[in-house]
Amino acid sequence: MMNRFRKWLYKPKDNVLNIINQIMDECIPQDRAPRDFCVKFPEEIRHDNLAGQLWFGAECLAAGSIIMNRELESMAMRPLAKELTRSLEDVRGALRDQALRDLNTYTEKMREALRHFDVLFAEFELSYVSAMVPVKSPREYYVQQEVIVLFCETVERNGKGVLKFMWNCNGP
Repeated sequence: MMNRFRKWLYKPKDNVLNIINQIMDECIPQDRAPRDFCVKFPEEIRHDNLAGQLWFGAECLAAGSIIMNRELESMAMRPLAKELTRSLEDVRGALRDQALRDLNTYTEKMREALRHFDVLFAEFELSYVSAMVPVKSPREYYVQQEVIVLFCETVERNGKGVLKFMWNCNGP
């Protein structure tokens, strides 16, 4: 029952954020904030309504709530959450103004609002998810990649040795 409630609660937020993302992809494609850090998130965190949950989390933090008994992290993220919710309101206002004008052009005010929001949302996404679940540091991620490369090289070398052995045993 609670999962259905959460989906119902986050769905409108997901729809709004999906539309804003589509507009950003069209309006500021070269200026989007990098999201490379998302590959470090655990698989169970990456899902369709993560953006809606983040927006809801930002609203709760901005209103003074504490996330999951993490008081220090909540206090540290509160200014960012407030700035993010203000920025989202600025974007929504700019989109409203744009909808009343020419839909085929984007004003510099709107582009700037979208850029600012995108940077803040990416920063909040990393901060919020890192507070909720263990996220690998860039160093841990690099070490994991190195281990994978070494493993692949070892398998490749041993694979060639096994093939030579099999070839010699069976003959040409």
